[in-house]
Amino acid sequence: MPTPRRLGTIALAIVEWSGVVVFVLVGLAVVVGVVMLAWVGDTPEPMGHGQPSGPPAEVAPEAAAVATNHRVPPASAEEAASLFAPVYEVLVSPRCLNCHPEGDRPLSDREGVHAMNISRQSVEAGLPCSTCHAEHNTELPGSPLGPPGAPHWQLPPKETPMVFQNRSITALCTQLRDPARNGDRTLASLLEHVTEDPLVLWGWNPGGRRATPPMSHADFVQSFGAWVDAGGICPGEASAPDPSAAPEVPEATTGA
Repeated sequence: MPTPRRLGTIALAIVEWSGVVVFVLVGLAVVVGVVMLAWVGDTPEPMGHGQPSGPPAEVAPEAAAVATNHRVPPASAEEAASLFAPVYEVLVSPRCLNCHPEGDRPLSDREGVHAMNISRQSVEAGLPCSTCHAEHNTELPGSPLGPPGAPHWQLPPKETPMVFQNRSITALCTQLRDPARNGDRTLASLLEHVTEDPLVLWGWNPGGRRATPPMSHADFVQSFGAWVDAGGICPGEASAPDPSAAPEVPEATTGA
């Protein structure tokens, strides 16, 4: 029969080895935790709405790149020097062009056309843009891009689609000032629209990694106002057209 001293030695050995086992298990747990955190990456932000806090994220090349269908017809020297040229530069940037396509499908910076096969027919079938696009951006966990959003997110009506895609400076200038093709707006109401409309303003604060227009909103409004003050004059014109004259005939081509 073991003596009390022998029993004490055995008990002490058991305690010591138990400590070693616990220490090893804790060490393994720490290693596994570090590996899992490294694999998962940064903790995703919780689902939320509105613009992310802090400075805007750096624009990723794939988001800043213009899709292949964002073609801009070459400008003549006369067009490039016109009052409308800086306005045109903004209107054919993705932030404006995406919602002013030639067809019925909105465009996308990266995919070219809107995903999910969305078009004006979707709206006619009872699936409005507001199904996914709220009045503010929606962030997705772990993703820099969720569904964008702003008040009255939609394409222009089919009757006056306000096409910007593949329009030359001259073609877009004459289209924009024509009430029959611009939603029955005057030059003054167009200026008010680009100055105050929340959907227009969203373009300069789109969130995520979306590219912004090539100039500030203040500079854009100033350029737009200068064009309006000149009567909406377009390249090749010696003076602005008489507002009371007969409506302009739409151009048959998109070239300069």
